Amino acid sequence: MSAGMRRAARVWRAIGASLLLGGWFGGARIVAAEPLDRRIPGLFGGTLSTSIVPQISDRRPDVQQLAVAARFSGLSAALAAARSQAPVPSATGALRFEWDDDLDLYVRSVESLGPLIAERASTLGRHAATLSVSYTHVDFDTLEGDRLSNLRTSQSALSPAFVSGLPAGDRTKAADNQLQTQLDLGLGFDLLFLTAAYGVTDTIDVSLALSVNQARMHASAMASITDPHDDQGAFFTVNQKGVIIRGAGENCATDFRCAVDHFDDSKVGTGDLFLRGKWHFADTEYVDFATAGILTLPTGNANDFLGFHDPTFTPWLIMSKTFDRVSPHVNLGYSFRSGADVSQAQWIAGADVRTFDWLTLAADFLGFHDDKRDGINDDVFQSAIGFKLNPIANLVVGASFQFPLNSDGLRADVIYTGQAEYTFY
Repeated sequence: MSAGMRRAARVWRAIGASLLLGGWFGGARIVAAEPLDRRIPGLFGGTLSTSIVPQISDRRPDVQQLAVAARFSGLSAALAAARSQAPVPSATGALRFEWDDDLDLYVRSVESLGPLIAERASTLGRHAATLSVSYTHVDFDTLEGDRLSNLRTSQSALSPAFVSGLPAGDRTKAADNQLQTQLDLGLGFDLLFLTAAYGVTDTIDVSLALSVNQARMHASAMASITDPHDDQGAFFTVNQKGVIIRGAGENCATDFRCAVDHFDDSKVGTGDLFLRGKWHFADTEYVDFATAGILTLPTGNANDFLGFHDPTFTPWLIMSKTFDRVSPHVNLGYSFRSGADVSQAQWIAGADVRTFDWLTLAADFLGFHDDKRDGINDDVFQSAIGFKLNPIANLVVGASFQFPLNSDGLRADVIYTGQAEYTFY
């Protein structure tokens, strides 16, 4: 067996071990009564039950949907798109080795350790292989500029149809009553990527990555009815989930005027499987070109925000060039997804700088544009800074930090990513 075949065998054995590890983590899923995508719509039992008297009588109560839940009607798609802000680690390889005819062995190329988030045009090289693991931590902080810790909505305590059927006296009392909801929401991800890449030829390489994810969600909500004239207008009914029967405090001094609810849940499991191929097809004086295609196979539970609903295909055009110590790069891609997941245009532009042979500093700008104009994640702009260092042998470690450049979409104040990669030759 040739040295190249032995290296390939080691890589595929490592891939198998990664898949087994991912499957083991996937089996550790936390059991809960509801999937995460039903948690917010399920607050207060899913509806708000109000009337002009708290007790159930011959008059049916008014039943309305929770207005704050409507802001999250596209949450599953929004999170699927938001996960693109934590892209699969670059499989280009931080270290490159070239054959030296005089020395009759592979010699490391003197160049940067590569970008952190983007791809560069160069490939791994024939029979080269890499194994890497990366971890990304995301805690979302805002939704369209509003803090998730203090989301407020207001709606009529009684629907117009219900009010129109009341006696004139009750109609006057209840028509101006408002139902206000305050939601403190926590939402985040921990994303672990296990990646293996192999150089098929000097210009073509392939890679496989599996994500193992944890989705975290918790919320505390209070709904309260405000009566400008305090003339005994609208009330929550006695069967309303979370209703406070005995009034207490400044905002809930009157019986049956407030309701509270909360939950704290998380899910752990395999995310999606990413299959990637890359072809370095042209070099010019000022720019090198490559193209890549990534097929995403949904192996995670989309209802628990662990993965996409359907397969995704993303073609990329990759442009880069090294000028002494500086290596600028531009990546342009488009993710073809189902309507449930939302198709998305993506771009990355930046540069990495070989500060020392063992240290590379990098900076990027990222952009995402959703085709589905639903008011969530329509246009997202991020910046990223980070570093890669080569402490020993063929091991490279790095970290990056992303920051929002606008307020559109579901956003985190900071996204943290750490990565370790080993190259085999």
